[in-house]
Amino acid sequence: MLVDYSEDRWRLIQLDAAAAPTLLVEVKAGRSFRYDDDFGNRRALPPLGEVAPRDIGEVVLGWSEEEAAWQLGMTLAPDLSFSRSSRWFEVLRIDDPDQSRSQRTVQQIGLALADVLGKPLVASAPGDAIEEPPLIDLPLDLGDWVLQARAKAGEGELQFARDRRWIRAKYRQIAWYGLLAALYAWVSIASLSHQLALPNAGTLIPDPSLLPYLGLGVSLLLLLMIALHIKQIAQEPDTLLISADELSVSALRGDDLRWQVDANAVQSVYASELVKKRGRQPVVFHGEINLQMIDGSFRRLLVEDDKRADALLPGHDALAEKNRPTGVSILEPEAVATALQAAAAHVAVSLGDLPVWYDRRFK
Repeated sequence: MLVDYSEDRWRLIQLDAAAAPTLLVEVKAGRSFRYDDDFGNRRALPPLGEVAPRDIGEVVLGWSEEEAAWQLGMTLAPDLSFSRSSRWFEVLRIDDPDQSRSQRTVQQIGLALADVLGKPLVASAPGDAIEEPPLIDLPLDLGDWVLQARAKAGEGELQFARDRRWIRAKYRQIAWYGLLAALYAWVSIASLSHQLALPNAGTLIPDPSLLPYLGLGVSLLLLLMIALHIKQIAQEPDTLLISADELSVSALRGDDLRWQVDANAVQSVYASELVKKRGRQPVVFHGEINLQMIDGSFRRLLVEDDKRADALLPGHDALAEKNRPTGVSILEPEAVATALQAAAAHVAVSLGDLPVWYDRRFK
């Protein structure tokens, strides 16, 4: 089963490797609770395939000792309950033998359903009070970026500041490309204007007289790369502000606003990492934090392209992290193992306790 939810929609999807995914339940804000025939038949729900909001009482979340599972359900109006001999019906069951692993996940799912339906959530023990695991302390070093808390005029903000190492690396590349471009251009022009002996063997070019022109082409390509780096220095944001009060994400270059996203248009936060599969330590080759919008599109927040062999946070088991499965899964605070994952969790909390997804790929 896959639960897909946002601020104004909640869906339950059945996944089957032998067939296409099946939409079992769909609820949109202010609309009826809709379901397919099989889902309704199993729960003795009305055959019309939907229950109107006025016929729904409460969303109920509880722990079943007998089933060793969390059960999420709803109560119905008396008129509908009469034909079913019960006011309550189960929407979703999550098996959890140790009773604690999925506690927070189930509460998030239940709250999302209750919010979309506009109904109260009733949680029975032991799910009444769920203690939130603490987030990793700030600041966080992400390589080219540093995440830190920022207090301004009484407002709580998170700030991603681009490290000076990034711009210094860009200047070194510009200097190196400039030196190579000058060298290639000088040798090529000298070969065209003077009678220099060109190599007649050991090259992949049939006609050695073309070598000077190839050198000029390489020089031009290097100049284009220099221009690209200069453009990145001038235009790429150097500060990202995550405002918990204004519920917004702002990208700044100096004092100039490059772009801004309203948190109400964001449904979740994605942390993505490309990890080396072999070796003793988990090495991260590439990392990203993206915002998934309500319409399903993505807004890239930041990218880390530098390979990091020290990405694992202190106190975490390197072997356990290395054996973590690939694919997309919900990222719980207690499962955070790298600075990038921790930063995504901080962003999600600041934007209104959004769900965090971890997308892990192997290199």
